[in-house]
Amino acid sequence: MVLLNVLVYSGPGIGPNAYAYLIRTLRQFLSHRYAIIPVEPETLRKESWESKAAMLVMPGGRDLPYVASMNGEINQRIKRWVENGGRYLGFCAGGYYGSGRCEFEPGTPMEVVGDRELALFPGTCLGCAYPGYNYKTEDGARAAEVAVDRSAFGVSESTWRDDPDKVRIYYNGGGYFLTDGFLGKQPVENRDVTVLVRYASDVSDPRDRSKRVTNAPAIVSCKVGSGMAVLSGLHPEYAWDFLAPSSYTQPYNQQLVQLLRSHDAYRRRLLGAIFAHMRIDVDPEALLDEVASEHSMRIPAATPTFIAPARASGVAAVSATMYALNSAATTRGEIQVAGVSDMVLQDAEDIHITNACPGDECRRVPRKYQQAVFAPLSPNTAAMRDGALLTDGGDVARSHSMLVLCTQDVLPGVQETPRFDMKLAIKYMQEVKAHTAGSWLMYSDTTGSTQTFLERNAKLQALLPNGTVNVATIQLAGRGRGRNPWVSPVGCLQFTMLLRHPLLKQAPVVMLQYLIALAVVESVKTQPGYEGIPLRLKWPNDLYAALPSSDTNADSSDGSDGSDTSFVKIGGVLVSSSYKANEFTLLFGCGVNVANPLPTTSINKLIHQHNLRTGSNLAPISMEKALALITAKFEEFYRQFLLHGFEPFLKLYYGNWLHTGQIVTLVDQGRERAKITGLCPTAGLLQVRSIDNPGRVYNLQPDGNSFDMLQGLISRKV
Repeated sequence: MVLLNVLVYSGPGIGPNAYAYLIRTLRQFLSHRYAIIPVEPETLRKESWESKAAMLVMPGGRDLPYVASMNGEINQRIKRWVENGGRYLGFCAGGYYGSGRCEFEPGTPMEVVGDRELALFPGTCLGCAYPGYNYKTEDGARAAEVAVDRSAFGVSESTWRDDPDKVRIYYNGGGYFLTDGFLGKQPVENRDVTVLVRYASDVSDPRDRSKRVTNAPAIVSCKVGSGMAVLSGLHPEYAWDFLAPSSYTQPYNQQLVQLLRSHDAYRRRLLGAIFAHMRIDVDPEALLDEVASEHSMRIPAATPTFIAPARASGVAAVSATMYALNSAATTRGEIQVAGVSDMVLQDAEDIHITNACPGDECRRVPRKYQQAVFAPLSPNTAAMRDGALLTDGGDVARSHSMLVLCTQDVLPGVQETPRFDMKLAIKYMQEVKAHTAGSWLMYSDTTGSTQTFLERNAKLQALLPNGTVNVATIQLAGRGRGRNPWVSPVGCLQFTMLLRHPLLKQAPVVMLQYLIALAVVESVKTQPGYEGIPLRLKWPNDLYAALPSSDTNADSSDGSDGSDTSFVKIGGVLVSSSYKANEFTLLFGCGVNVANPLPTTSINKLIHQHNLRTGSNLAPISMEKALALITAKFEEFYRQFLLHGFEPFLKLYYGNWLHTGQIVTLVDQGRERAKITGLCPTAGLLQVRSIDNPGRVYNLQPDGNSFDMLQGLISRKV
């Protein structure tokens, strides 16, 4: 089964800084493969999150609100999930909370003492390990010196490079774990607890501060059934550049930031080893030695968005669009670079609009101008932004962006867009005939979200021609359905298409999400020789690949074709809309794994496997070609849809979907079981027939479950 989600508790009790820093670090280490998803207690209580969760992470904060929010049913589900193979990672308060007993500052006004239900570590977490903790200040913080037991992690020795045995890690308020070995007791049978990291000798006993404590366990790994919990009294997720040196005024922490900076590479490799120990895949770039002089991690810089006519025809129409975009930038900017007139369209963000510099082998945007527009945020601001925006599904919220107006003979070269060839994409788009879809092409190597950029900048959106496609290689805050983020590895084709659709009874707008999903699948399968590529559709708007059940990436929970075939997700469609004057303005966000084999599989891997299986020699599909094929196939379908609606596509849709004969549960009908029979061609609802009472037929809509649309369904009786 493919486990794509790393869930981060975001409910009552979290420390705002601890949560924001954690989100940023998880994205650095894991977002190449996993979706980092904030979850509230109600999500853990009501939704079916377990089947796709790789790890649940509890951030630093306050343990008692965790207890109040999750005692009972939620804790029972978490523990059962861990016992069945799940992974729990708790930092500081999350470490206290995951223990069998919490003893925090006993005998003081801050005392929090009591047993804990989760008890993934069966003993007591006792803290604070160091005196001086204060909820309102950084007085208790330290660059704690800790000893790492490399042999306990079960990872390759090369993981550690030439790192020292003792490293400095941020500490503020955490405890230490009273393991049987630390207490000098004979280990209790079935208590499989391993100490990964220990504090140095400067820890004192919170019950009696006059007593020094040596070798106190700082991070422990606990085997829980088939799963694992790692609990930490430290904050290895904290990077030095999150912190303000002026906050640390005590004699023991005045050099905190400097010490953490000098040990940052060691910290990152320790955190990477923790993830590897938990069998969580880590982005190798997060572990590199090369640490920038200003920041602890590689923060992708936003890049200009280039726009050019692709399938648009007619000199007058192209000139009119260029003129409208240029004229919209009415505010003179403050950036002064030789040869550049800095003009800004003031929209939700300041969009610097400029014309591409002409000339062979020439950068289309002067480097100094680009650097000035995209001046980096401070790491702390970026971290806080990341934490806040991931919660509400917003963009990375860069306050400045750049739109570069290009003609077809003045396009960026490989030095500016090395991962997507606009010239080649336009060539393919003109060869694969269409008119509206892909009329203009926008491309940015790195952006927040192609969907959000068009959605939030309404003035710009109104100026763009119908059918404009916005493409990016890297999305820093890609969006999936509901509040889910979209994992955006290199090799995933990610685009948003603008479509203005008239109000037509015979062509209901709700069916367009099914039409574009069908177009993606058929754009590949209608190419000569590619008919056997196993692409499928999952209601309402997910793209899947059929794999042999023996494939390690296969997810049998989504299979419907018997025991020999299972399915993995390789793409999805997100649609947002507005309505005015009898016209819908639609933004179709689409992400498709074209060339990236992780986190599941890709179209090109399927082609390669097909070649091996059949002895054929089908060529892989480039990102540029895939975009041209998808947009052309959508337009072909859309023209027919405008006249006849979705009815003519039902047979083709059923030939590609996963759900024929699938059994679902109706949550609002006493959990009645029903069999899927089809799709309503005017409302897009699933049609099912009761198994126990075949005379009862229902139309189904999702219940809001953000993790699996078919886990729970709400019915309308037909």
